[in-house]
Formats: sequence, C-alpha cells, structure tokens
Amino acid sequence: MKKTAKRLTKATLALILLIFGVIPMTTAQSPDSDLESEFLMELLLDVEPQLDAGHTSIAPITGGSFAGAKLAGSVHDGGADWITQVSGHSSLDVRITLETDDDAIIYMTYKGVVARSDAGLYWRVTPTFNTSSEKYDWLNHKVFVGKSKQVEGKVAYDIFEIL
Repeated sequence: MKKTAKRLTKATLALILLIFGVIPMTTAQSPDSDLESEFLMELLLDVEPQLDAGHTSIAPITGGSFAGAKLAGSVHDGGADWITQVSGHSSLDVRITLETDDDAIIYMTYKGVVARSDAGLYWRVTPTFNTSSEKYDWLNHKVFVGKSKQVEGKVAYDIFEIL
C-alpha cells in the first residue's frame, strides 16, 4: 500500500508540474498523422569509378556541391562510398566533408539502401551531420532523409529535414 501511495504521489506531482508549465508539454503525433518534412538541400557528388573489393565496392568522392535556403557550399575531395551487396540490394555507407560558403566545416555521413523492383529503383539515405559551428549546430540535433535523383554525371540527392 505504501508503494501505491508513493507512485500516486509521484504521478500527482508530475501532473501538477505539467499543469503549471514547469514541465513543457510536447505535441505527439498519432499513428494516423502525416510525417512532415522540409527541403534542406540538393547534394551533388563527383564520384570516381568504383574500386572492386569483393562484395564491397568503394567509390571515391572527389568533390561536389550542396545548396539550400539554410546552407550552401562545396564537398571536399577525399570522401568515399562503401557499397556492399546484400541479399538483392546495395547497402551504402558514405562519409564526406562539407565546407559552407561561410567557411564552416561539416562532417556528413549517411547510410542508405538501393534496391530495384518492379516498381522501379528505391534509393534512400539517412544523413547525419556533425559540426562545431555554432551557426550550423542545429544540424547536430535533427533527423534527415534523402532521396536520389538523376543529374547527368553526378550522384545526386534531395535532402529533407524531418520535422
């Protein structure tokens, strides 16, 4: 009985704190709600021919660019895409360095899946960003998803922030 009283006391205290605004209430999405996103940037990568390493191929990234309303700049030479063939699809593991037009350095990595089906090519990635720039610190704390697109001579994505 004492345990129940303690639980009720903690629950009651939490409810009081919530009501008086001490604990902020967050809005939750229900299962039937839409997932919202906002366009972040177009990413264009210059990629050398793949190096054969067995089940994994390595595609050196030699440069590129990115542009959106919140950031723009260039991709440094020296990154790569490790592409592993796994049960009918390709698994991507990409690591690149971005430099914004205002000289901030951002480390970008993404995992992805490329699969072909009767419906066409499914090519999606989940980028993460790391930067010490105060201006772009918000990138460190968000979830992003990218979708491939066709651009002649490039590996290209539209990247979206999940809201």
